[in-house]
Amino acid sequence: MTPTDLRAARHRLGLSTAGFAHLVNVADGRTVRRWEAGDRDIPGPVIVLVEALLANAAVRRYFHIAINP
Repeated sequence: MTPTDLRAARHRLGLSTAGFAHLVNVADGRTVRRWEAGDRDIPGPVIVLVEALLANAAVRRYFHIAINP
């Protein structure tokens, strides 16, 4: 997953950087912005969670997330 892919997925999930940070249990949106800027590698577990959220409605329901069209 590229930084651009992560940003697009976050937008599709309707999450701010702070909201996404909370979802993946990192300190704040600053970390997410660094991933999206390519300044830091996106951790593997974050990639797996994002892919699961995008692919599976049950996972989205579990986290109370709806996909934006």
